[in-house]
Amino acid sequence: MNVLHLERKFPGNTETFIVNQINALPNYKHSVFTVDFLNSLPTIAEVYHPGSIPFLSDKILRNNQVAYFKKQLDYIRPDVVHAHFITDACVFREVTKNLKIPKICSCYGYDVSVIPVKFKYFYKHFYKPIIEEYDLFLAMTEEMKNDLINIGFPESKIKVHYHGIDTQKFDSVRNYEMLSGEMKILTIASLLEVKGHETVLRALSRIKNEAPTLKFHYDIVGGGKLLKPLTQMAYDLGLTENLTFHGYLKHNEILKSLIQHANVFVHPSVLTKQNDKEGIPGAIVEAMASGLPVISTRHGGIPFVINDKKTGFLIEEKDDREMSQLLIKLYDYNLRKQVGEQAKIYAQEFLDLHKKAMDLEEIYKSLIFKNNDYVWNSRGHKCRTN
Repeated sequence: MNVLHLERKFPGNTETFIVNQINALPNYKHSVFTVDFLNSLPTIAEVYHPGSIPFLSDKILRNNQVAYFKKQLDYIRPDVVHAHFITDACVFREVTKNLKIPKICSCYGYDVSVIPVKFKYFYKHFYKPIIEEYDLFLAMTEEMKNDLINIGFPESKIKVHYHGIDTQKFDSVRNYEMLSGEMKILTIASLLEVKGHETVLRALSRIKNEAPTLKFHYDIVGGGKLLKPLTQMAYDLGLTENLTFHGYLKHNEILKSLIQHANVFVHPSVLTKQNDKEGIPGAIVEAMASGLPVISTRHGGIPFVINDKKTGFLIEEKDDREMSQLLIKLYDYNLRKQVGEQAKIYAQEFLDLHKKAMDLEEIYKSLIFKNNDYVWNSRGHKCRTN
């Protein structure tokens, strides 16, 4: 089976989840059409890109780019199209609109929550033909499914499917002790408003003022536009000596060490004024798979993977008081160990990439079998057999 993946910029540094889905099905032939090939993550896919990137061509394809991609179709002859993000399906529509094979689009959050608010009624002009031409839309959670329905997607074309993470990569023996009584707190997330770093800083400020004998250090992994304001906020709260901004780190030994030596993982996502909302942050699932107790928020798809007080802890958005209280409770070794171990079991059982890849394979097969009255003709295009 040959799967054609569509993504404007492939692969983004923070989009390992797309590459992982491809690499988890090694028996398939994978091709990727992209405008901007970043070549930042190893993939088994054959990547096709037109080279130069004219202004705004990652939003509206030029005629020569469309011609380039259509020419590649003659050689690839895909059995199914898998677009990643609705927005990217829109960009590649001129390439795929007459391609009579099953089309699937994975939705990840921004394309469902932000675009309809940011572009108001205009988004419907671009989304409508995609709704009509695509066979199936994959929502990460039931909440995202409801959001899709609310912006005009038919329920009959939506299936809940979470892509998962490779839990084995994060499986290791964890020592739940705190070295020298200092709690190591970790966040791995881009420095963006939706990630909620401010909630953590305010919570740590409370601990420093209300329980000054407790020792802690906060490691922040990730880059983004909020580095300067967050650094200033940490200074204003007197936390400069208690935290380290590591910037963006690939999955290397440094990051592995930070995860291994952490005691608590925090990821308090918030809904922004632009309606930016998370699906299921991969970093949360990775932390759970490593056996870390996680504190997060009742936000987006996060309650889909965290059962409060069992496989992690959920607080209301921006509730730094509750976060500080939970962090203080987690100085208890037994609580850290109990919740962390339950989180690991849950992640391995229900959130594993390879188990989810089997589900994705069945999705591919079911759509192809429904469309098996199509064949490739001598000109390299799909046509009906009758």
